[in-house]
Amino acid sequence: MKLIPNFAELLHEIKLPSPEKCFLIEDGDEKYIAKWINNGEITCKLEKLFDWINVEYKLKKTNLNTKEKLLSEDVKNRFPIDQWRVIKIFSDHQKSIDTTKRQLKT
Repeated sequence: MKLIPNFAELLHEIKLPSPEKCFLIEDGDEKYIAKWINNGEITCKLEKLFDWINVEYKLKKTNLNTKEKLLSEDVKNRFPIDQWRVIKIFSDHQKSIDTTKRQLKT
């Protein structure tokens, strides 16, 4: 999973899409999150997806066996486990700005 290619441009233009649309699904991601994607797009709220990933792949556990550790590391490398909240904040903030601008025009 990676950021959309024009994320920085959209951020500066205050035109970010919803948090879920700020990410692209990469080849192989389906193996881990198939239940949460359809036609290459995330089908749930970003927070729900990453909460599920954390629990499903035991990302916060420390007493994992070797197989679980390898899987956990693979998931941490593949998904923006520590960065998704910042993207969500940017997107939500821009949505608030847009809503406020529209309300001020009316």
